[in-house]
Amino acid sequence: MRPVRALRSSRSRGALRVQGLPVLVAIVLVGLLTGVGFYRWKRGEGDARLAAQLAQAPTTPEERVELWLRLTGPQLHHRLAVVGRFTPELPWLVTHALAPADGGPPELWGIECAALPRELGLREGLVVVVHLPAPHPLGRATLEGERAQRVPLFAPAAAPDARARLADLALHLLEGIPRALERDIPGARLEIRVAAE
Repeated sequence: MRPVRALRSSRSRGALRVQGLPVLVAIVLVGLLTGVGFYRWKRGEGDARLAAQLAQAPTTPEERVELWLRLTGPQLHHRLAVVGRFTPELPWLVTHALAPADGGPPELWGIECAALPRELGLREGLVVVVHLPAPHPLGRATLEGERAQRVPLFAPAAAPDARARLADLALHLLEGIPRALERDIPGARLEIRVAAE
């Protein structure tokens, strides 16, 4: 067996040994410092990008309504032309039905969804105007299913104002969109205009 002194002297003659804890601390510090530097660099880029976007943001109410219409306009068309259609086979926005005297299927009134332009809304000052064509007879069809319960049936003598009925139905289908416009831009509103026959 070698004496203890001999073991110590052989270790001191070998390669330089580094303590593990200081090396670990150095690696962690280098990692933290490079992370902080990278974060500050990217944060500066993000702040500059945000400042540029804010500088381009609309400032007047009219500009804000124009931006709102550009972003929400497709939703206006979707709610009326896709969500509002009676069935895929009958792509109509049905306002009401008239019971015929012959006892056959009722005559449906409304507009054809395919006839609705993609750009339904136009800005007039702070008002977003949705232009709809005049309702007209669409044809006779048997009312079935859940949607049939939503189509009121009238006698021909008691027929409602088809234009007013279409405007009410359109506002109902747009749900919270008009209220959102009024809330987002004070003084702005959405109006439904139905063409005369």
